Amino acid sequence: MKSMEQSNLQAKKMVVGMSKDKMIEKMRKINSSRNDNTDSRKNALKILMGGIPIGDKVFVIVPVEDLHIDKAYQRPAQSHVKTLAQEWDDMKCDPLKINYRSDGNLYVWDGQHRLVALKMMCIDYVLCVITVGLSQSDEAALFGCQGDSLKKPDPYDIFKAHVCAGEAIDTAIKDLCDKWGLIVNRNNKRAGNLSCLTLTREIFRRGHGEHLDWVLELLHEANWNEFTKAHCHRIINALYEIKKSDDDDNKFIQRKLITYLRKTNPDDLLVNATIQYPQFQDESKKIKLFLLDVVNRITSKNGIFENQDRFIA
Repeated sequence: MKSMEQSNLQAKKMVVGMSKDKMIEKMRKINSSRNDNTDSRKNALKILMGGIPIGDKVFVIVPVEDLHIDKAYQRPAQSHVKTLAQEWDDMKCDPLKINYRSDGNLYVWDGQHRLVALKMMCIDYVLCVITVGLSQSDEAALFGCQGDSLKKPDPYDIFKAHVCAGEAIDTAIKDLCDKWGLIVNRNNKRAGNLSCLTLTREIFRRGHGEHLDWVLELLHEANWNEFTKAHCHRIINALYEIKKSDDDDNKFIQRKLITYLRKTNPDDLLVNATIQYPQFQDESKKIKLFLLDVVNRITSKNGIFENQDRFIA
């Protein structure tokens, strides 16, 4: 798998250095090996042959109806599209960036919100910069490292693109979430959403992916996948810090925490931690210290853990 820096560098090189003639040659070569989608292929070739090369780019006029959006890595259309359509200014609109794929279709990898706005305004043609023969993962890598002229992708948009492009850290995060039945999503008000992507990336950059696996296993075994806010920053970081301070494969500590967490929920845990440690503003630190107290005070007698309700709100 590629590092984030390698993916971005490779992506930026993809759109530089191919002349119009080479693009035409490549498109014809792609089309000669396929018998499907023939009308779309012929139209794409006509569009390219009418293109205007300027510097390292080839500009083309494309029917709006011929453009496609790949939802595998693109973010959903957002509410500001209506405002964009209402306040449309051709002088401020950069060309859309499109790619001709081997399936015979033209895909927008930069400018999908502008495309939606154009459709809302019933505009038939749009100026684009074209590339030829990039794969879905190539487009995703380009999307992940570009700054959209209208709205920059946020970390969760970039996460989807990186996963599609095979970037190492985000792919590893996706694999771990799949393992424990989670989805990477900014919304912490839905159960099963890992909403602390920046923290999670940092944990992996430190080489502590196994620590995060330990944390997610703990929450899964405690049945916390059923709770909202169970996989937000304060919970994940508190448990990660506990694991990091005891780097051994200590199943005993994990079992103690699982036993306690099964009897509480994210909201009550924060309340109890705040009661116990009101002097700290950092919610993650409060929870960490409170859970360390839980580990230290619960004792086993005949298989029953005692004193576990001492700070229940």
